[in-house]
Amino acid sequence: MMENAALRERFEKATHSMVEKFKEDKKCLAVFLLGSTSHDVIWEWSDLEILIIYDDSYKGPSYYNLIEYDVGVALTIMKRSAFKDYLTSTHVSDYWFCALSKSTLLFARDVTLKEYFEDIFYMGDRDVEIEMLLGFSQAVYYLNKAEKNFRIKRNSQNAAYFLFQLAEGIAWLEVARHRVFPEREIIAQASTIKPKLFKKIYDPLLYEIITDSMIDEILTFCHAYLKENTMEVYAPIISYLKEHRTLKDFSMKTRPHGFGINFEWLYRMGIVDRYVETVKINNKKEEFFEIGYRIKDQYR
Repeated sequence: MMENAALRERFEKATHSMVEKFKEDKKCLAVFLLGSTSHDVIWEWSDLEILIIYDDSYKGPSYYNLIEYDVGVALTIMKRSAFKDYLTSTHVSDYWFCALSKSTLLFARDVTLKEYFEDIFYMGDRDVEIEMLLGFSQAVYYLNKAEKNFRIKRNSQNAAYFLFQLAEGIAWLEVARHRVFPEREIIAQASTIKPKLFKKIYDPLLYEIITDSMIDEILTFCHAYLKENTMEVYAPIISYLKEHRTLKDFSMKTRPHGFGINFEWLYRMGIVDRYVETVKINNKKEEFFEIGYRIKDQYR
């Protein structure tokens, strides 16, 4: 797609004008350019997304819908303390994190605020481990859904639906493995990293007629892919198991995630055995039975 040069010029004029207006305000500490104007192609229905950071004396609205040089401006304002708290608690799947990861810092009066901002875009070893585990768990969840619908319920339509989400979980895993921050279009992003993989598990769903044999082939391939990557992805958990034998006191702080960490996959792969312990819930006299996982001797 060719971008309209005159439109880009108008957006740049609007951006410059907005920045200059806020730079005159001593209480304005930083200005961020977000959205397509910062990192992508713009078109006639794009708007100009700007985030303003004020000092903590600011008491006005947090959002304005403005117009500048005939360009719609979506203006968000945050106080310094709220922005700092956000930066220290955010995670890679959050909307604002994704927006900020591709933003342009246009102006910063507060040097420490700039340093806080730069720090959140470092992906350390622990971050990689966590995101790979969460992507893997999503993939396992949808693998199970797709397999159940295809192999047990004989519902190919539902199975194909879950295959798209299975591919998304694998995409998250691959993006994390390569220390890249995820984008909204994460399958397209992962396809540039591992094109052969996604030509196998995703492209047929888009460009070919979906058949039972195709679904069966993708399911078989994805199962083998997950099995092959189990030891690497679960390395921190297997390391803990080797030292402590069970996961009874294991904990790993992750971001909020609907799928959590899937421990059952280790049982499915024959790496751990399950055992049962009795527990009481809310001091009730009745006993309940909780599943525990113990590493098999050959993996110790």
